[in-house]
Amino acid sequence: MIDAAILVGGKGSRLGKITKYEPKPLLKIGKNRFLDLIISNLLKYNLKKIYLLCAFKKKKFFKLYHKKKIHNSIIYCIDEGDFKGTGGALYKLKKKIKKNFILMNGDTLFDIDINQFIKNRLKNNFGLIALTKNKNYKDNKKINNIILDKNEIINLSLKKSNLMNGGIYYFSKRIFNYITNEYSSLENDIINKLIIKKKIIGKFYYDKFIDIGHKDKLKYLRKNLSLFRQKTIFLDRDGVINKDVGYVINYKRFFFLPGVKRAIKYLNDKKYLVIIISNQAAVGKSLINESDLTKIHMKMKKELYDYNGSVINDIFYSPYYKYSKIKKYKLSKNDRKPFPGMLIKAINKWNVDIVNSIFIGDKLTDKLASNKCGIKFYFKKNISLIKQLRKINEIK
Repeated sequence: MIDAAILVGGKGSRLGKITKYEPKPLLKIGKNRFLDLIISNLLKYNLKKIYLLCAFKKKKFFKLYHKKKIHNSIIYCIDEGDFKGTGGALYKLKKKIKKNFILMNGDTLFDIDINQFIKNRLKNNFGLIALTKNKNYKDNKKINNIILDKNEIINLSLKKSNLMNGGIYYFSKRIFNYITNEYSSLENDIINKLIIKKKIIGKFYYDKFIDIGHKDKLKYLRKNLSLFRQKTIFLDRDGVINKDVGYVINYKRFFFLPGVKRAIKYLNDKKYLVIIISNQAAVGKSLINESDLTKIHMKMKKELYDYNGSVINDIFYSPYYKYSKIKKYKLSKNDRKPFPGMLIKAINKWNVDIVNSIFIGDKLTDKLASNKCGIKFYFKKNISLIKQLRKINEIK
């Protein structure tokens, strides 16, 4: 797990009146803030800490995000003081960042695979930049018109090129040797100097990219709300992931069904989120506590990862039982299937693309919950999960 920082301190002057009272990262895209879309996209990479570097309207960020835990990450807002630009903003991270880290712009979304991105070795270089095509960004002056040599070293070009900065960086901690507590532009004052010294490398990606610092791009994203939503496969647990042997109260009773381990890897490779949605009334019945249930899930995920590197992104479970002797487990009935509460929570947390997502379960309650959210449902067939997934035409 590594740390990431997001630059959210800018005034968004290119958007004029739109950002007079609201910072760019907090602009609404449908029902969500743009920054929430960025964070939802980051959750699957299990970042340890996410720092928000704040200046303009900083109190809003602190109120919404400071010390907030989302999934496996904790968000910390950093007050950069007086506005110091994208370079000076990093000064407050000097004592907090202990190793290589990810830096992102708070007004761009670039849907690259962060895990693959950071596998690139920096060696003696100070940083790596994710690059995208420059088709419609004529007024972008920040690390524009660049070329890559055969060793992927970035060079500045006097002629127009089709490559540009995608707003995601992987930096060595040594970048802080160039950071001072005064106004500076990360791109123009720091990175360009390192490019001249041939100390910055680049990696080109074809993935979706948008910069909402332009009015037309902001308008386009608001009209195309599904552009960065995440396609997801929802799976029931008992009877789909593992053999249904009754209540699984310890890991000795947990047995993977045929083809499940390969199926999860298959979905990971297809860039689907994999989320388990499971009723676990055994908790409400006091047959197992939540701590032990979490241990079962941790062992399940570890066995998957050790087998072939496959990952389950999240698990939502309903511990409720209407006759429970423990009061809190009688509540929140909307979470228990056939009610859609767990699915709704997952959709909101992960910015799920409902149209291109699927639920596979083995009970009518799974189907009813799925139907209430408009998610396409398939009953688990009496074949291995990997075979069934390969036969489903919608999975691409």
